[in-house]
Amino acid sequence: MAILPPDPIYVLRGDMGPVHCLDFRISPYVEHLYAGAENGCVDIWNADGSNWILDKTIDTDYCGFSRYQILTDDIILLPLPNSQVGALSLTTQEFVYKLDPMVSKVPKPLGEVMAIKNCSLENNIILIAYESGDIAAWNIKDRVVVSWLNTDSCPMTINFDNYWMRGIIGNPTDKLEVFDLNKSNQLVHKTSITLKNSGTSVIASRPDSKVFAAGGWDGRVRIFSWKTLRPLAVLNQHRSNIFDIIYSKEKVQAFNNKNLMAAAGKDGTVSLWDLYNQ
Repeated sequence: MAILPPDPIYVLRGDMGPVHCLDFRISPYVEHLYAGAENGCVDIWNADGSNWILDKTIDTDYCGFSRYQILTDDIILLPLPNSQVGALSLTTQEFVYKLDPMVSKVPKPLGEVMAIKNCSLENNIILIAYESGDIAAWNIKDRVVVSWLNTDSCPMTINFDNYWMRGIIGNPTDKLEVFDLNKSNQLVHKTSITLKNSGTSVIASRPDSKVFAAGGWDGRVRIFSWKTLRPLAVLNQHRSNIFDIIYSKEKVQAFNNKNLMAAAGKDGTVSLWDLYNQ
């Protein structure tokens, strides 16, 4: 008998339209979930006991698809034209430096920057995925590429876990590509995970390094074990493309949960999940 998928512990519904990005803000004083929508608005949901209510909507007057990465308290990494990534200072609002792959004498055009991942490692490595299917491991201290990994399809998302020193690439195919970052900072392809349907738009790693989640174009959220890379659950709450998945880094008191997962996408709802926390 097939195991039925679990139900979400809560679903946030409003007039948000497609939701492209999520973020938790958890402190002793507030428990907020921010939802950035395609219409340029940011909806702020407040946990009131075990319920969530829409607290505020902010119109940013901006619509875009590129994601930035936080590098330090002052520096964020932004995709730029010509396959470049810029390090922008929030203090001066100027670029401190730019990572230009042409300096590394790339033998072919790389196309657009598709994804950036700060590995949060002492060796100053960040990962940049390009439209060409190439993944670069950049040493941001020396501003040079130390390793390349070539894949056969345009990467849509990339994530990395610094406990396992392992990363996952999602793309338009029915495969998740798995790679390792070895002690010499070389990217090494490990294996591929086959999915039932094609297209992965987002991958999220839980802070405790036990599981990761892949959001698909089919509206499914697939949960995998980091240790074994085996599938654990397929969540079918959403009706269309999943755009973002996040985990809370702090305990959410409203649900007594340290690793609350939130998922959102084209259908305009945000689902909250309590999975594998025992």
